[in-house]
Amino acid sequence: MPIAHPLRRTAPVLALLLLAGCGGGDSGGSPPSSASPSQSPSRAYKDGHLTFTVLSLRCGITGVTGSHADAPPQGQFCAARLRVENRDPNYHVYESARQHLAGVTGVRARPDTFAMAVRRQSDTVKLGGHTLMEVELWYDVPKGAKVRGLRVSGDNDPSSFTSTVPIGRAPNGVLVPMKPVAGN
Repeated sequence: MPIAHPLRRTAPVLALLLLAGCGGGDSGGSPPSSASPSQSPSRAYKDGHLTFTVLSLRCGITGVTGSHADAPPQGQFCAARLRVENRDPNYHVYESARQHLAGVTGVRARPDTFAMAVRRQSDTVKLGGHTLMEVELWYDVPKGAKVRGLRVSGDNDPSSFTSTVPIGRAPNGVLVPMKPVAGN
């Protein structure tokens, strides 16, 4: 009986081992797509036609990096990972600039336009009916800021296809309380 060549028996196993080691790892430049182990996602909050869930909130970030630029903050960066859902059958517009950090005042409570551009996050997104998306929000806040969550704000479209009356919406957004974790 002829002896089989050892490489013929081991080649399939070797190929599987090599493929197992080639998984896509985290590049380290973005918040995880789901909440970190030390932080649970918020419950869902509705404003206008949109429903929001804060998946993670990190502060103390010392720089933002993208495919074409990087920059340090003036104070510290805070990054929020936000799930936005349009449960309505009609289109509704999501606007990043309307999502504010709670505990921060003035323009610094709004997403930082440069950091958002570095991370290639859209200013507005027209969400189709029954559509879900996740976005990153980047804020440049003072180092001593006491961030206590995110104020989410939905659309102000009519309440239905046949109506001209805007849907009810909180004037200053809905507070999603969340204590930020330290992140870098």
